[in-house]
Amino acid sequence: MDERFYLGLANELAAKLGRVSSFVSHGPSIGTYHEEVLRSILRHMLPDRFTLRTGFVFHPDRGASQQGDILIVDEYYPGAYFFREGDFAVVAEEALVCVIEVKTNLNGREFHKSLQGLYSFQKATANPHHPLTLLFAYKSSSFTPAVLESWYKSVELPDQLLSYPFAIYALNRGLLHLRHPSDTEWGHCVSLGEESRGPKLKALSVFLGIIRKALLSHGQVDSNPFAQAQLDGLSWSHQFLKFGSGIYDRPAT
Repeated sequence: MDERFYLGLANELAAKLGRVSSFVSHGPSIGTYHEEVLRSILRHMLPDRFTLRTGFVFHPDRGASQQGDILIVDEYYPGAYFFREGDFAVVAEEALVCVIEVKTNLNGREFHKSLQGLYSFQKATANPHHPLTLLFAYKSSSFTPAVLESWYKSVELPDQLLSYPFAIYALNRGLLHLRHPSDTEWGHCVSLGEESRGPKLKALSVFLGIIRKALLSHGQVDSNPFAQAQLDGLSWSHQFLKFGSGIYDRPAT
């Protein structure tokens, strides 16, 4: 699995996106199609043990989350579902591995809406069953310091690790990745080192590797999926993006 795989994947996503957008302008319909495009890619990565659903996580004491676009569920857990019909499901926390929010166009409003939805899954679950939360966008406003500063400063979530999605990826912008080098430092860092134009293939490689790593960890398999991707030249910004405060300059070490 080398960089050519991710180039083909990115081109496939972009082609399917343009194919429908040129005919249909109905936002909800396009959004549903975009979810299905990502689902079709993820199915190629999933062992039979895991399935893709949409719906909620529920706990008798903590209640239900908001609805998630894509849930990765462990079918081996005997009590995986409280309810299921087709791809819609109400999932037990023990069986929920990952939640992915999918956006066609990511802007400040959709950014905040997505964060609230993903955080609802953390509030409805408890250790050791907190799911991996991710945000995937086909297009996004620019990831310039000014734009990201305004987005993060206005986030109304507690500044704690569980509040942060593990990764936020936009096909045309790259990746915001959660880093926490110490118990008192954490935040999103911006991926660097890719061409300014075209799909961000190395960042896509990391995003897919994060999902695969979550599946392996859930199955208690010790493996490094990132070794299969060519990430030469990819690096991370030294600055953190923090909820409620924006850009944070880490102390020099």
